[in-house]
Amino acid sequence: MTKWIMAALNTAALLFLILYISVSLPTFTMPFYNYAYTKNNTHEQIGISEQDLERVTRLLINYMRGNTDNLNIIVRIHGQHRPFFSEIEIAHMIDVQDLFKIGFMIRNISLILFSATLLSGFLYKQRPVLKEYAKSFIYGTIALIASSFALSFIILRDFNTAFTIFHEIFFDNDLWLLDPNVDLLVNIVPLQFFIDLFIVIIGLFGLILFACLILCIVYLRRLKRTKD
Repeated sequence: MTKWIMAALNTAALLFLILYISVSLPTFTMPFYNYAYTKNNTHEQIGISEQDLERVTRLLINYMRGNTDNLNIIVRIHGQHRPFFSEIEIAHMIDVQDLFKIGFMIRNISLILFSATLLSGFLYKQRPVLKEYAKSFIYGTIALIASSFALSFIILRDFNTAFTIFHEIFFDNDLWLLDPNVDLLVNIVPLQFFIDLFIVIIGLFGLILFACLILCIVYLRRLKRTKD
């Protein structure tokens, strides 16, 4: 029973760490934003230079990661200098930053839990406990893939509704209801941006899961051959 509890905790922690990596790679690095801006023709649509848009994006990333506490930046829009973020947008991004802080806290807890259970597995007097870890991850991954496939299909079928439900669950105000005719933030990250981001996150999540799944299967087969 102790081995399976440790295995379940190890699997849960690892799955969240994989999810965190899948979300953070496109969200906290420039390549995805550059791809989305090119696809959506963002520079021309809002009348901003590529240099200013990159400055805004890097500031936004640093803010979401908690590396800066303000979003004050002046850019040129259609030839006129103005602050990029309005008061409403800044208020909404405070909520977004708070949400990421919770994610970072869960990431740290998951990392500690995964490391502790993995180390305990190596130190456990009955070494084959690692076999339970591998089996637990395989079972957990199979169940997660099945549910994720169904959920992803439902979300992509009506992303606008899913996007609204997400914000109603995680935000207790309507600051996220920005006006594209006034607010620049919603113009650099429109609905299509989040659709593409979701697809990239699911793709990365699936690839990392598959790689870990293969490692577990290889480990179990080698363990079986050694036992034989």
